[in-house]
Amino acid sequence: MSTEPNTLTLHDAARAYLAAGLCVLPARLVEKRPAVASWKPFQERLPTEAELAAWFANEGGPDDAICLVCGHVSGNLEMIDFDAAGELFFKWLDLVEKRLPKWLSRLVIEQSQRGGMHVVYRCVESVCGNMKLAQRRRPDGKIETLIETRGEGGLFLCTPSPGYTFMQGDFTNLPVLTTDERDVLLQAAWELNEYMPPAADAPASPPPAASTSAPPVSASVPTVSSSSSSVSPSLPVSSPPVRGVSLVGHFDEPLPTSPSSRPGDDFNARGDVRALLTRHGWTLAKSGANEYWRRPGKDSGWSATLKDRVFYAFSSNATPFEPNQAYSPFSVYALLEHGGDFALAASALRGLGFGSTPAGGGAVPPSPTSPASPTSAAASASAAVPLFDDIYELVSASPVMRRPVIHGLLREGETMNVISAPKMGKSWLVLDLAMSIATGRDWMGFRCERGDVLILDNELHRETIANRIPRVAAARGLEMSAYAPHVCVRSLRGQLQDLFSLGTLFQSLPAGRFKVIILDAFYRFMPMNMDENDNGTMSSLYNHIDRYADVLGCSFVLIHHSTKGNQSGKAVTDVGAGAGSQSRATDTHLVLRPHEEASTVVFDAAVRSWPPCQPRCLRWEFPIWSPADELDPSQLKSDYGRKRPAQPEKKDEWTLETFANAFVDSEPSTRQTVLSRAASAGLSDYKAERMLRHAEKKGFIIRTGTGKRNQPCLYTRETASPSEGNQP
Repeated sequence: MSTEPNTLTLHDAARAYLAAGLCVLPARLVEKRPAVASWKPFQERLPTEAELAAWFANEGGPDDAICLVCGHVSGNLEMIDFDAAGELFFKWLDLVEKRLPKWLSRLVIEQSQRGGMHVVYRCVESVCGNMKLAQRRRPDGKIETLIETRGEGGLFLCTPSPGYTFMQGDFTNLPVLTTDERDVLLQAAWELNEYMPPAADAPASPPPAASTSAPPVSASVPTVSSSSSSVSPSLPVSSPPVRGVSLVGHFDEPLPTSPSSRPGDDFNARGDVRALLTRHGWTLAKSGANEYWRRPGKDSGWSATLKDRVFYAFSSNATPFEPNQAYSPFSVYALLEHGGDFALAASALRGLGFGSTPAGGGAVPPSPTSPASPTSAAASASAAVPLFDDIYELVSASPVMRRPVIHGLLREGETMNVISAPKMGKSWLVLDLAMSIATGRDWMGFRCERGDVLILDNELHRETIANRIPRVAAARGLEMSAYAPHVCVRSLRGQLQDLFSLGTLFQSLPAGRFKVIILDAFYRFMPMNMDENDNGTMSSLYNHIDRYADVLGCSFVLIHHSTKGNQSGKAVTDVGAGAGSQSRATDTHLVLRPHEEASTVVFDAAVRSWPPCQPRCLRWEFPIWSPADELDPSQLKSDYGRKRPAQPEKKDEWTLETFANAFVDSEPSTRQTVLSRAASAGLSDYKAERMLRHAEKKGFIIRTGTGKRNQPCLYTRETASPSEGNQP
């Protein structure tokens, strides 16, 4: 390792890191935080050279430092941080050297100001958020973190900040690790962990003696007595009772119950969590008192441990489990078999004989003649779970939002409508979305989490679908091997399938099999004699979809059409044929409306669990849509379907350079002054804002100040024009 002293200034280092594609920011050394008003925007974009020059113009103070933002903005940058003066660093090195000896010399390693160590690299795939890899309980009872990561949404101070020194390599030549190689580094750290947090709903005491004589009972392929009225949790609740096969034997009588009254507690005491994991593709990698388990799709290494009936997930790719979380057998069952619906899981387990029989008898079987109704099982769960939570319980049980599927638009378990006029190209747009999710590629500027996609299409024939998908992939430069294993298609045209009859298909899918299920087109999945203009009908259908999403652990995308006529005067939530409840019931209502320019639409969305979505323009370039950010999305086509009278050609003479020269002086001007000057020259507010932003980015304009009350943003014109192009 090299111990050569740091010779670069902070500004020189920042420019070098930026040139290497890293998001670099000024920092406060003592506080270990960025020295900018808000660093959140820099989780999505790199700073400009002009911003670096302004930030580091007066460097030299004792608290001046530099930091790097991790995650996708820096090319999937991740750092492993060894705290406690790097106490475990060399033990970790020994473990890694045995498994990846050739990689040690390529890793970038630096020492931090208190003797800790940083190991820094990039990954070929997206990295997760910060993770605690190794902890221990101190004598005073507090939990001490020894090894952790800085990933998506994180940052770290780095060389040449005071006290930080490169020990090997530098950030301008970072190695890029595969997922398996990264797992080796993380697993070596996990093996040094000394503290295992308790599972939230694990049994408070050892299983009662009365229940220890019974063998572990598997609920992964549930068994139902021929005389029982309970139904299997993996089948639609409207199906009649059937006989299943357990992974640990056959049961012709109801299962014996333990003294515990709650099914979840009973399953924690005697349920067979190993059989449950095996059914869902997990593999036992190493047996013993502390078992090591490997997630599905992984051929080596391990992803979680099972000890004392507590399942602890380490891997960030072990969906539906979160990293650094402990799970009881009941939690494992609820997540794998019921998409995290604990009420439905408890109800299903009671039907299998877990827990005491509730007062008044057992469960009442549903009518086999009723349509598939995934909501009916939840009603029978009221005896097994509380009817409501107080705020303490709510916040404790749900501390974080559901995981994103499409950042800014859609989360796990949510539903998204995609609405436009017929034959406008929305199906092509959603095919592009499917392949973006399958490959983890951005879609129209929105970051997608990677996962498998199921397309259920009742409009197109198989031959048409087979023709379209490769066309979209070729336009995006995707090899078939990159997306084909992760996109599944079923053409239902002519098969008379509606949303109720799809229950048979959905019950055959294991939870977590697909990240997204696409229904194209939604109006063709409407059950017979149901009216899309009836609010009650539409609400009921969306309730069914919500239940399917919960049970399957996926999100739904529904392709639907708008009404005839002009849509430009409507609010986003009013676009779409049928009852207004369709936009209120869904989590994301995405619409495409014609723009004034030919072959262009305005992409807009109303969202429930994200900040407001800004509209943008998309241009049709067969067979894909592409962002057209140079256009103003407020210019909706107001006379759609009618030919406008000829208008004089609009001459757009404004470039970034002419904009800066015309409206920004060599003396500082406020933002409002610049925009007022532009408005007086006939520029729209949208275009003036956009040109001001891009002129600053390209270096034609220099901005100073933070925008706060005592530090207003001031703009001055750069005297020498930069060499880059000047079109926004």
